[in-house]
Amino acid sequence: MLQPSSLLVSLLLAGCISAHPSAGNPTLDKRGVTCLKVGATATASWTNSAGETCSYVGVVGSNYGENSDGDGDYSCNGRCGAGCTGVALGNAYTRHCFSHDICSYFNDASGGASDPNCGAAYKAAEEDYLLGVIDGCSQTNPTNAVVKPTSSPVCS
Repeated sequence: MLQPSSLLVSLLLAGCISAHPSAGNPTLDKRGVTCLKVGATATASWTNSAGETCSYVGVVGSNYGENSDGDGDYSCNGRCGAGCTGVALGNAYTRHCFSHDICSYFNDASGGASDPNCGAAYKAAEEDYLLGVIDGCSQTNPTNAVVKPTSSPVCS
């Protein structure tokens, strides 16, 4: 989940980096907000610390509760912000925020952009966090009961 304090630092750095994009960095080339519909099936994808591409098919707006460390609020997966009620700039549901939420849940991520498994997904979600509502991705938050996932991401 995006935390306001680390988001500000990341945004300042991202602004400097995006002004001079590097063709060799695929994370910077994947900008743009893609809205997701609550209740729809979507594929989360990210690159883990081993350099593997991971993917997971899940439901936008799903509620996984806390991660295996007992941390986080994964009550509205895909919402750009913490859970259903945490700090956010509206209730935007996007592809990058979904990928970051799913990566964070399964990897017990922390540290925002510095997390070894989900840091790139965090960085990719920053633009969605800022522009998701403006781009028309805002929806009503669901009120789903906690249902833990029955499958795991596939990484290769």
